[in-house]
Amino acid sequence: MSEFVLRMEGICKSFPGVKALDNIHLEIKRGEIHALIGENGAGKSTLIKILAGIYQPDSGTIYIDDEPVNMENVGVARKYGISVIHQELNLAKNMTVAENIFLGRFPAKKNGFVDDKKMMEEANKLLPLIGLENVSPDTPVSKLSIAQQQMVEICRSLSEDTKLLVMDEPTASLAAAEVDNLLKIMRRLKEQGVTIIFISHKLNEIYEICDRITVLRDGRYIGTDYTTNITYNRLINMMVGRDIKDAFPPHVSACTGEKLLEVNNVTSDKVKDVSFYLNKQEILGFYGLVGSGRSEVIRAMLGIDKCTAKDIVMNGEKITIKTPADAVKYGIVLAPEDRKYEGLILKQTVDFNITLTILKQLIKGVKLDRKKNDEVVSSMVERLRVKTPSYEAKVRNLSGGNQQKVVLAKWLVTNPKVLILDEPTRGIDVGAKQEIYRLIYEFASIGVSVILISSEMPEVINLCDRVYVMREGKISGMVDRSELTEQNVIKLAIGGM
Repeated sequence: MSEFVLRMEGICKSFPGVKALDNIHLEIKRGEIHALIGENGAGKSTLIKILAGIYQPDSGTIYIDDEPVNMENVGVARKYGISVIHQELNLAKNMTVAENIFLGRFPAKKNGFVDDKKMMEEANKLLPLIGLENVSPDTPVSKLSIAQQQMVEICRSLSEDTKLLVMDEPTASLAAAEVDNLLKIMRRLKEQGVTIIFISHKLNEIYEICDRITVLRDGRYIGTDYTTNITYNRLINMMVGRDIKDAFPPHVSACTGEKLLEVNNVTSDKVKDVSFYLNKQEILGFYGLVGSGRSEVIRAMLGIDKCTAKDIVMNGEKITIKTPADAVKYGIVLAPEDRKYEGLILKQTVDFNITLTILKQLIKGVKLDRKKNDEVVSSMVERLRVKTPSYEAKVRNLSGGNQQKVVLAKWLVTNPKVLILDEPTRGIDVGAKQEIYRLIYEFASIGVSVILISSEMPEVINLCDRVYVMREGKISGMVDRSELTEQNVIKLAIGGM
């Protein structure tokens, strides 16, 4: 039996204007947990989609147990026991948990109808394995949180006869306890002989769980080594091609201390009687564990979610916000957590996405003022350092970090007073994170007040002037910059004294 369960040799893949993979090599040993890492745009997801039969390579060969295989479609990959949990959730939101777990493989009765009873029984056996023992298998997936939906994806893969499990950023939306549970599941699968490819930007998870690491950069293979042989600094250097000494820039507050926004008594299905204020040019943090209501407060404030009560004062005058459009009118804009489906039109170009919010201003007569349009786009691309082959490139072909910059550009062209960032670095590599941090400070320095919603403790501690901590739909406390420590924040988040 071959030492390698999988080998991918000389894999190349190009898209219009982008060479995603250039002579990539990947060797996965049987029964190991193997990290595949690199900055966004390095080619990780493209390589995995080729392995899964979603994309076809322009050249190169895939070997399973040293036998060349043509992964012409997803069915072939499944036949060889390859299961992929993709970065983007791939669930039928209108179907139940059980139906999603067994989608395409429903147990059937002799008469050909779905055996719902058996499906529920099998789902009930699987759900405790991924920490969802309190979730009923007949619950619609649309009722679950993003973290719970992610766990359903994992459960679906576990239900198959999987020999090689690929996990693309599975912990991106999980709380610490859920991450710990997932790592336990991975160790258990390894003991049972399942080989795992693990893709994550969280390097602490890589060092904790992985046997070996392969690094890609700019669509090229950089190297593979045992985890114990690679120091943190060497790994960062392999990923970005340069040394990154400080993850966060020095904290410099531009806050004037003058109150800009007062939000009182926000109440919805998810939050109760929440009040807070935002100063001019302040970076204000909202932190809390998964399900704490940190995002839901803002969604209710902006009219995205149904809100039963709220009172908003801006610059000393009461304002009414019933819809997100009302908020934009007052200069309050949101870069949402799910940037791909709520923040961007993926099938459209960089140009289109950036100017969408000010399109009326760019229309001259009945035509688009192309010169003015190009000036706006060029200015934003240069200012935010958006890496794109052209302004006409489809946004879906950009890396996660550059997609996030396009979302920011879309709102910055409106000259906002308040910029709300919900998990702005979710699924973004270490180099791109630094650029986002730099931009946040730049926004505050030019007069924009920033609300930063984040589940990343280091982000709120290092970037924010003040932090509101959420727990169970309420604000459990506020921490000023002078007392902003991990201990003080986590005590409020978990209810400690």
